[in-house]
Amino acid sequence: MCKPIHRVARIVLSIAISGLLFSVIGAEGKPDKKKSQAAYLTGERADQAGHREEAIAAYTEAIQADGGNAGAWCARGKDYFAAGNREKAAADFEAAVKAQPGDPQGYFARGQFFSDTAEPERAVQDFTTAIGMKLERTEVYTARGFAYLASKLYGKAIADFTQAIKLRLDNPEPYKGRGEALAAQGKYRDAIEDFNASLTLRPDYEEVFVERALADTGLADFAHAEEDLTAALKLNPEDVRAWRVRGAVRERLGNDAGAIADYSEAIKRDPRDERLFLARGAVYARIEKYQESLEDRDQAVKLAPNDPEAYVARGSSYHFLGQHEKGIADRTTAIDLDPASVLAWTARGNAYYLLNRYTEAAHDLREAVRLDPGNRQVQELLDMAQGKVDQAAAASVAKTAPPDTISVRLPGSEAEAAPPAPETKPALPIESPAETKSEVKPEPSPQPQPEVKSEPKAQVVPHAAESSKTPPMPAPSKAQVVPHAAQASTTPPMPAPPKSQVPHAAESSKTPPVPAPSKAQVVPHVAQASATTPVPAPPKAQVVPHVAQTSATPPVPAPPESAGRAPLPAAGREIASTYYGRGYALLQQDHVDEAIEQLNEAVKLNPTLAPAYNARGYAQYRLRHFAEALADFDVAILLSPAYANAYLNRSYARRAIKDIAGADADAAKASKLTTKSGK
Repeated sequence: MCKPIHRVARIVLSIAISGLLFSVIGAEGKPDKKKSQAAYLTGERADQAGHREEAIAAYTEAIQADGGNAGAWCARGKDYFAAGNREKAAADFEAAVKAQPGDPQGYFARGQFFSDTAEPERAVQDFTTAIGMKLERTEVYTARGFAYLASKLYGKAIADFTQAIKLRLDNPEPYKGRGEALAAQGKYRDAIEDFNASLTLRPDYEEVFVERALADTGLADFAHAEEDLTAALKLNPEDVRAWRVRGAVRERLGNDAGAIADYSEAIKRDPRDERLFLARGAVYARIEKYQESLEDRDQAVKLAPNDPEAYVARGSSYHFLGQHEKGIADRTTAIDLDPASVLAWTARGNAYYLLNRYTEAAHDLREAVRLDPGNRQVQELLDMAQGKVDQAAAASVAKTAPPDTISVRLPGSEAEAAPPAPETKPALPIESPAETKSEVKPEPSPQPQPEVKSEPKAQVVPHAAESSKTPPMPAPSKAQVVPHAAQASTTPPMPAPPKSQVPHAAESSKTPPVPAPSKAQVVPHVAQASATTPVPAPPKAQVVPHVAQTSATPPVPAPPESAGRAPLPAAGREIASTYYGRGYALLQQDHVDEAIEQLNEAVKLNPTLAPAYNARGYAQYRLRHFAEALADFDVAILLSPAYANAYLNRSYARRAIKDIAGADADAAKASKLTTKSGK
């Protein structure tokens, strides 16, 4: 905050000094107008030849000969500004107006300086003064139109651009400006007509290609937008905005590789723009390159340490990699930075929900709803979290019947509710950068557009924008659809026992025991486990890293040849159930490999324990061992044909190997069984 204040102070001091200098110059003697004009013309020739320093020296000589030469003051001010000396430029423009207060050219020149230094209100005042002095020219109305545009006074901007066009029909600038103002009002077709007219007058106008592309995105015409942006980049390969916008457009066209390439080109040219890293990170997350996504989002945090959306996005990457405490910490930092951020409260609440920390989830989501009462998505997730809290409270006072042989409640009994199944359908983006596929929308000039919040296809403020950026909202085991803001998780619901699944000795005679797969089938890949990730990935972007696992769904394994085996003793059943309970608890803590070890023991001791097969299948799915997961879900269904949760889990596994028909059939079966059971 100190730098702008000091800069203004320096400008004021420079103006005061220039005023003093002007007085001294005027006091030295009679002005030599002829000498001053000759020096001024020498400066103009030097400027035309590209010799700025010589031009400045010539203009200085002109001013010394005649302090009232406003043209020399303005010309030197422009050269100072071009050389990066803003303070001296401001002083010269001020001196020009003081030297000739009745000359509209001085006000026009100073107004252009104010426009170039992002002071549109002061620019409007000077341009209006110049017009009031009868300087009614196309370039003056065009300049004031752009100042109105920067002030978001679109109606006044359109009026000025229209007047500029009337004064000179062959000027491409007012067509460009009016097109930008119309696009800012959402009148994209009218805007495109003006951009077409501008390009007709100037076919190599690179900036207009970019603006027309943005108008195309407003009409969801991404193919033409890509063509215009490609043309713009041929004309000017250094246009960072064109690279960034084309990256977002290519996301919309499903060209993730092209989007990454474009964002990378933009980063080469502007490595200090955190939006570019958020946008590329969102695409990496969507194609399941989680480590690369984390690296980009970490860089975004370094570049913008006070941006809460960057922390929300990085938190998502941590959750993807199973580093949940770091993910929660980042969302907490986002809340600390902006306690009014609905995105931050929702993201942390969502993460708590997926980690089964329902009380904390309800607290955060309640705050998000308070900040944004009309957000139905957040309200639905809050209702689910509160339902879990109420369910746990009711269970804590209910008396549970003791099991047959031990005094503790067996894990997997009916009293243990299955956690919800995350919704798999990608949702529309929420504005935020980072977690979203960049939402491409027209940018009112001169302000560039956001991103992609988020990982919806990131807002071009890539933003979010990756643009985007809220973790998935899980849905309960019923067919309830809960919209969520970022990448749809493909993690199946946590395993739950079938309605009547508490194995007894009699089951051994009715259903032949099924042997557990050998330990050699368990190939842990912890880094690939998506855990219960908070950011959804669209099904089309599902990456299956093991080619061998992408084959068709394995056949249902036949029961082993042990029909004559004696019923399993009650003690063996209890020990098997204990191993199952340990495995289930480890799954809830995301210790997937350790869970598989416990579940292996459970099915060895009791090969008819369907919940153990279902739980182990879930664990194998989490490790992306889809073939092993399908085999376990098949056994669970074989042992308990009415096991709705096993059908639902198998639908996820089948979808992962692109068996869409089988996945849909299993999901329908699960829904039918759930409805039939009344759960």
